[in-house]
Amino acid sequence: MKALSEGEKEFEYIVVCGGNSLNSLENCLPCGYCRQFMSEFVDENFKIYAINANEEIEEYSISDLLPHSFKL
Repeated sequence: MKALSEGEKEFEYIVVCGGNSLNSLENCLPCGYCRQFMSEFVDENFKIYAINANEEIEEYSISDLLPHSFKL
């Protein structure tokens, strides 16, 4: 939302990571609301990269994470 509020309209990809402490990564993907929100601004092949608990990078498309989005 911050990027959009500052006029950014084109994105190459997004990277998501999270954890419960400073040095602990957990599998973390965008929530349903965030997936739907992102789908309004990108095409179905837009890439989302997530860093899992093993510090490996997993690649998804927005259509992988939100197969039946509400698009106008």
